[in-house]
Amino acid sequence: MTLGRFVQRVLIGFVAVVVVVGLWTARDTLLYGFAAAVLAVGISIPAGWLRRVGLPRGWAIAISALGMGVVAVALLLLVLPRLLSGLGDLVGGLPAAIGGLSDVYADLRTQGEFWYEALPPLDGTAELSTERAQALLRRVVEGSLAVAPVVLGGVSTLVAALVHLGIVIFVSLFFITDPRTYVRGSLYLFPERAHARVVFLWNELYSTVRTWITALSLSIAITTTLVWVVLGLILGMPGALVVAVFAGIATFIPNIGSILPVVPIVVFALASGDPSRVFLYVAAYLAIQLLESNVLTPSIVKSQLAIPAGVVLLFQLVVTLAFGALGLLLAVPLLACLIVLVRELYSYDLLGLRTLQIELSKTDDGRLVLHETDALPDDPPPVEARPAAAVPEAAS
Repeated sequence: MTLGRFVQRVLIGFVAVVVVVGLWTARDTLLYGFAAAVLAVGISIPAGWLRRVGLPRGWAIAISALGMGVVAVALLLLVLPRLLSGLGDLVGGLPAAIGGLSDVYADLRTQGEFWYEALPPLDGTAELSTERAQALLRRVVEGSLAVAPVVLGGVSTLVAALVHLGIVIFVSLFFITDPRTYVRGSLYLFPERAHARVVFLWNELYSTVRTWITALSLSIAITTTLVWVVLGLILGMPGALVVAVFAGIATFIPNIGSILPVVPIVVFALASGDPSRVFLYVAAYLAIQLLESNVLTPSIVKSQLAIPAGVVLLFQLVVTLAFGALGLLLAVPLLACLIVLVRELYSYDLLGLRTLQIELSKTDDGRLVLHETDALPDDPPPVEARPAAAVPEAAS
């Protein structure tokens, strides 16, 4: 190896390390940009509907963005005050609620010999007298003074999150106003022979994010409807509509979000003065979530994005460690876009596997058998066949 060749490889390795370190340092900013792009795609969907009924492009984007903001604020105003009111009622009636739970526990022990033997009796220390309630309240007040710095830190974190949300919304409006400018700029980074391929990738990424938004919307609608019908109309739980909306919004977080609505369910059930129905409400919700999380939503996501649930869960853990809460929220669309890029650039372009169909079967003794067949080539469409933009509805 010549000295010039050695120096060239060293420089290439150094540049690669610098690029990787720079991307890692700017990972939060890049994730905010991705969130803005996802939001822009979400705004483009209703904007495209308005364009098709004859509204001008600018008005369609403005009405779509304003409508989504109004819906978000309305949902926040619906859920938050009712949840805080339920928490206030719960704190006010906490001794009675705990006493009611003790009565429910005692009644359960009398339902049969099995329960009588399986559940230990409550001793006198479990009763909440007035003196003990006052002592507990005094300890809570003293503890709240000790955690005041933590609360103030949480307030600053909330303010920072709102600032970041404003930045994301602001950038997304730039993206959706003139997306073709950014697509056109990306073409200058590649040779002319690759321009059609780059435009095709932009369209694939846009289609993938749009498909995820559609699947997520269906999942939210199904969850909200089921929770409201079962808990509210059938079981008569107080605050069922708020819990249903909260459960629908929590669906935005795959896997983990399904557990969050248990908190408002317990709050509203205990605050209603009938703690014996807590177990019924929680059991009914878990049954709904079992159906929605394991049957309905996986079927929708798998049919739309073809991403195994196990891969999504592992990727969630990775991006949460790397990016925090925002990474958890955007794990699914980020994974779907990475799959598109790896498939198109690595599997198809570099390895040449575009025409290869891979199937696996399993023998009786559990061994896998590989079946590979050549299919008809699936060449990407020309540039004119699809809009050359990441947000075609709003940009056309």
